[in-house]
Amino acid sequence: MMVKLEYFTIGTSSHVSGLCHSIIRGEVFTTCLLGCAYCYARWYRGPHGSPRPIFDILRLIKALGKLVEKNIPATPVRFSALSDPFQPPAKITLKALKLAYKLKVPVIVNTKLYPSEKHFKVLEDLASEGLLVLQVSITAEKGAKEVRILEPLASPIEERIKLVEKASNAGIPTVVRIQPLIPGLSDRNVENFLDEIAWAGARMVVIEFLRIEKEAFEFYKKLFSSYSEVYSKEWESYLPRTSNEEAPLIQVPLEYKLKTAELFARESKRRSLAFATCKEGLFNFHEPKTIDCCGMSFLEVEWTRRPTLWDLYLEAHENGKAGAEDLWERCEREGLLCGERLKLYPSWFSRDFNAHEKRLKSILKKPELVEKLAPALKYTGGHYVINEKIK
Repeated sequence: MMVKLEYFTIGTSSHVSGLCHSIIRGEVFTTCLLGCAYCYARWYRGPHGSPRPIFDILRLIKALGKLVEKNIPATPVRFSALSDPFQPPAKITLKALKLAYKLKVPVIVNTKLYPSEKHFKVLEDLASEGLLVLQVSITAEKGAKEVRILEPLASPIEERIKLVEKASNAGIPTVVRIQPLIPGLSDRNVENFLDEIAWAGARMVVIEFLRIEKEAFEFYKKLFSSYSEVYSKEWESYLPRTSNEEAPLIQVPLEYKLKTAELFARESKRRSLAFATCKEGLFNFHEPKTIDCCGMSFLEVEWTRRPTLWDLYLEAHENGKAGAEDLWERCEREGLLCGERLKLYPSWFSRDFNAHEKRLKSILKKPELVEKLAPALKYTGGHYVINEKIK
């Protein structure tokens, strides 16, 4: 059954509308066979199953290719949001990436699997035209035995490190996503972990902290409490306007996030790795400030993104304070996807970007929600300023 192109855009939410630059997802499979214990996609599509190809991804690439042909900047397509794009035999992924190369559509590829030589060749082709950022998801350093419990069918960590090295040597800009960052596993030996990533040739590290269903907490506590005291603390609601007691989804406490993000940021800088957090709003730790949290800045073709609270932070960082109007002025000044500019795009594209813009405007009217989504910001005196307490 044919799916509408709107299927390939991520819906509105406080976290996505407030913090995500691109909402175009290059979903090539209906589900994912990797069976990762922490998989967030299960909340949206249900249990893991047998993946079927989504052939309409080719329609999406063709639609974005028409924008490129008209010299209208496209947002990079993320392969994928809810499944791994290299699930074997991944024929649809190969077709989609070849088509993106042909039509000059920029892409971000995120994987836990070591791709076949055919797939790697098209990644090289895309990178040769500046059309690709490769993200390799790695949760822990080599030798961490618990990884096989959490990621039973993903490529071993050693193979993923080899992929980073192979891609980097081939000139492919490569980002390592520590996703999720699991207390007691990912932070067990941060210096060794980042050494492995840096020696392999990655350009950037992105961290996203573990968030789980409340009933899964004991599983992680049993595995990792001997390595991290955070399991003896109260975890917080992931939903920004839901109490800890009522929250169906929980995340590590902010205190742990600040301490851990500061450590990873500091050690990444020592190794000349760019650093960012994903959907955490800990912008003060992002370095350099010229790179977005996805690493899209490594693309060498024209591209664009939607505005987020990151832009509000940059205004406060550069000018001492900022209001909602400053964010929208920055959006116009930098040619981001907002306001009148969205009229250049087809309705299937602009409709959802407009919906996210409306949601972001609503968020900006609620200072307590902004501070929850982006702890790096503080509202005072009618403006947002940098939260000095978390530096």
